[in-house]
Amino acid sequence: MNSYSVEQYVSDIRTAVREENSDAAITARIKPFAGRLAANKSWIKSSYREVDAEQGFGLHLIHEEENHELAVFVISWAPERGLGPHNHKTWAVVATIEGQERETGYRRIDDKSKPGFADLKISYEETLYPGTVVCCMPEDIHSVWNNGTGIAMSLHTYGRHLNHTGRSIFNLENKTEQPCIVKVEN
Repeated sequence: MNSYSVEQYVSDIRTAVREENSDAAITARIKPFAGRLAANKSWIKSSYREVDAEQGFGLHLIHEEENHELAVFVISWAPERGLGPHNHKTWAVVATIEGQERETGYRRIDDKSKPGFADLKISYEETLYPGTVVCCMPEDIHSVWNNGTGIAMSLHTYGRHLNHTGRSIFNLENKTEQPCIVKVEN
């Protein structure tokens, strides 16, 4: 297991994307590879545990293709911090490395006809622990919150770099939708 590297992971995700023709098939193919890399902590740098105080999380880019596709990040979440409801506008595979994260899923109940307006309803909640790997489709909406006492860290693989998808963040109280751009550490 310790011999599985970031480079091999990137090779495996490139192959999956080339050989599969649907987001569901791509994520199903990548899911075991993400779990394998997340379980092997030898590649993790101490800087990946750093958190941007303003955001409440640190987004550390470890791979991205020149055209912004196949982006791989390590995200470190400060205790009692997270990111509110958001979508990705691309497929995603997320593997928990350490700590715990509460993921809350939402479904949109408005008809999307009013720009800037979004009405969401909670569809599920679960806590993710090391070894857990989950997949998201482009229009899935979820929030992530570190409900533990230490840094939570997870491996995130996306079909496209998050700041190049046109994704949204949602405000439940005000029922609004706005662009979601995050600060990335290289």
